Amino acid sequence: MSRRILVIASILVSSLAAAAPSSAVASDATLKAEIKKNLVSISPALTEFQNAVDGFKKARTATRLEKATARLRVKITTYKRRVKTRASSTASGAKGKKLLLSGLGQFDAGLRQYKSALDKLDAGASKATTLARLRTADRRFATAAKFEDEALAVLSLERPD
Repeated sequence: MSRRILVIASILVSSLAAAAPSSAVASDATLKAEIKKNLVSISPALTEFQNAVDGFKKARTATRLEKATARLRVKITTYKRRVKTRASSTASGAKGKKLLLSGLGQFDAGLRQYKSALDKLDAGASKATTLARLRTADRRFATAAKFEDEALAVLSLERPD
């Protein structure tokens, strides 16, 4: 009788183990795929933002730049959230993810500085003062680009064209 109980117990244990959900396998491949997908999807917003920045120097109003900044901030926030949820399976994957998240954080901080400068322009600040504040934010973008380039190198990814 005890042997029968052991057999039944082992069958129950093996069936429960088979039915239990498997833990998510941390994979650099899913992280890389997510990064590639986001790089492609964010590209039009980046182009629009760059064109708006270039146009702001000639324009009388900042409306176009404000809209482009808001759109890009949404894209960057989404990108950051999606990368943060992906796991990495290697040390280089973890390092690349950390560098990329640091870069996205710097980029987001730069966009917040842009929004703040444009809000001050709307409140009556001079365009020259606003341009000086935007140059300060541009330094954050340069730092973000360095982090992103380093992250892509660590992850052996190329920037899509």
